[in-house]
Amino acid sequence: MIEALFESDCPELKLVARGKVRDLYEIDEHSLLFVATDRISAYDVIMNSAVAGKGKILTQISVF
Repeated sequence: MIEALFESDCPELKLVARGKVRDLYEIDEHSLLFVATDRISAYDVIMNSAVAGKGKILTQISVF
């Protein structure tokens, strides 16, 4: 079973922002890393649970 990623942790990178479903890191002055997590939100509220694999699907949709 896949474990849900509720919050990313990249200590090597500077955390710029943590949104409703994505975490944003600064790679360098010209590049950002968006991490699509498995967090879910409704009506601008982040729920206490997550959906395993949701971040992967969000990333695949963005690539498409």
